[in-house]
Amino acid sequence: MSSDSFMILFDVIVVCYGVYLIYSAFQMRKTHQPSNLIVNQGDLVGARDVKGFCDAMFNPLVGFGIAAILYGGLAFADDRYLHVPMINTVAMPIFLALCIWFVWKMKKIKEKYLR
Repeated sequence: MSSDSFMILFDVIVVCYGVYLIYSAFQMRKTHQPSNLIVNQGDLVGARDVKGFCDAMFNPLVGFGIAAILYGGLAFADDRYLHVPMINTVAMPIFLALCIWFVWKMKKIKEKYLR
């Protein structure tokens, strides 16, 4: 597998991850049970407010899911068709900053609702 093929596969995985995050957000809102992707089920034992956690995580999950879809789609288009290195040079740090924001936000929400 060439490095171009690997990057295209990575881009597709990022898009699928974004779709799954959005799906998980709507499932959490509907069932009031956090996804295994977001929370270890052991952390829910003795949790203060699981419903509040699900409600508070909805917007960050949807927002980060949309960002993952946009980044993955843009990177896929660049790797497959456009071949403009500057696109990835600009998009990757922005996406990594959003990853850090998402992890920070999830940590704060976990501390507030689950511990």
